[in-house]
Amino acid sequence: MSSAKAAKPLPVYLQIAELLARQIKAGYWHSGERLPTEAELAQTLSVAVGTLRKSLALLEEQGVLERIQGSGTYVRQTQGTQQIYELFRLELADGPGLPTAQILDLSLQEHPQRLREGGETWAPMGNHCWRVRRLRFLSQVPVALEEIWFSAAACPDLTLQEVGDSMYLFYQQRLSVWIARVEDQISAAPAPVWAVQPLGRLPGECCGYIERVSWTSSNQVAEFSKTWFDPAVCRYSSRMSQ
Repeated sequence: MSSAKAAKPLPVYLQIAELLARQIKAGYWHSGERLPTEAELAQTLSVAVGTLRKSLALLEEQGVLERIQGSGTYVRQTQGTQQIYELFRLELADGPGLPTAQILDLSLQEHPQRLREGGETWAPMGNHCWRVRRLRFLSQVPVALEEIWFSAAACPDLTLQEVGDSMYLFYQQRLSVWIARVEDQISAAPAPVWAVQPLGRLPGECCGYIERVSWTSSNQVAEFSKTWFDPAVCRYSSRMSQ
């Protein structure tokens, strides 16, 4: 078993961009609405104005924001773009929060039994999977345990230092694998035997539970995951618009 280690963090400007994108998705600001001034946002987010400007420029490039000289920064759209944490559905009760993670274990395993029985094919093909166990945080609040499986064919050697906060970004950069669709099944389940503090659930205690299968555009499995979350501090949110 590998020693616990904080996942490789995203650059600060990218963390701020992701947090703002999650807040827009959650309805903090609506299409056409003006954001607070750069000075106000930088103070609220405890970052330098220069870092914030880099975050805003990235969101403008992605089509999420529009910056009008002499007027301010406005929400341009919330659809048609996919952020790094677009598919991360857990949120704090008082807002989306920024996801981070502590890796508890990294090990090489056979493919999960559920997917073996279903005859699923993996991207890329291979006989073994990496299994990552993580403690997940939102804005530094512990909210969930994750168990994540992905093919080891393209990375037979892997260290904790190479696995970052965003697994989907890791798949793109290291495996050249892009997620095209996901299916979540949500229920309740006992916390696993490897449950750790400071999560507010001990092994065997009831948790919110999510099983997710993620596929590529060619209908191959990119990832299988299990998430046990504490419903006292976070919730699963899915938003739709037309």
